[in-house]
Amino acid sequence: MRGFLRIVFVLVLVLCGWHCQGQTPLINLSGKVVDADSLSPIPSVYIYVPDQETGAITNENGFFSIRIKATDTLVFSAVNYQSKFYILPDSLKRGSPYIELALSLRTIELSEVVVQGHLNPAAVRRYLDNINKKKRDENPPNIYRDKPTSEPKTTPKGREHTVSLGTSTKPEGGAALEGALTGLANLFNKRAQQQKRIAVLLEARRNREAQETYREFINSRFNEDVVAEATGLKGRQLEEFLQYCNLSDEFIYNASEYELLAAIFARYYRFMDF
Repeated sequence: MRGFLRIVFVLVLVLCGWHCQGQTPLINLSGKVVDADSLSPIPSVYIYVPDQETGAITNENGFFSIRIKATDTLVFSAVNYQSKFYILPDSLKRGSPYIELALSLRTIELSEVVVQGHLNPAAVRRYLDNINKKKRDENPPNIYRDKPTSEPKTTPKGREHTVSLGTSTKPEGGAALEGALTGLANLFNKRAQQQKRIAVLLEARRNREAQETYREFINSRFNEDVVAEATGLKGRQLEEFLQYCNLSDEFIYNASEYELLAAIFARYYRFMDF
């Protein structure tokens, strides 16, 4: 009987120990939150306890008070400050502990921003003149490379033809004269056709030279050097912007220097936003 009572007593002690472990007592934690640099109090700091889903907020003097378990983890967070996790050390897990916690300001890195001043025609003209002067200094004219855009016009000289209208003693002399006139007409007809073919070739040549001059003018106003100097872009980013810019040849040809540079900058700002 005595052994049975002893076993029952041991079981009761074990059950009481389990019950006490399951009900961890709460403690009153109070404290103050300050700035890590100025040590001034930080109001409206939110203290959150994830395990209990409860929290508290510091007052205008940075003070707070909250009931937690000794094993709880606290999260301190505030606007413009880095969040901080806090666990009570063993020396503060009894009674009503008091703590002081410092939060550091959150540092935000901003990407580089290029600021462009207000555009005006005089500034744009000076800017483009400097670019053209720089290109001329780097690439001086070469008499063997830089040929004149137009050549003096020359009138092709045809071969001189002589036609003899000999006389005939035969009665059919009129037929001989008619044949000579026919040959003369054919000769002028061939010369006219030849001059027409030459005129077509000259016109095609002038059109080709005009197209080349047109293309050279467009390339001189809108190219990698001009865009890179204006925007500061280079490498792969410059290539992508040139494809994105997509200005028409007609606009590049007819636009003023100010309108052309303004269009480049407008597309540059949209490109950087993307």
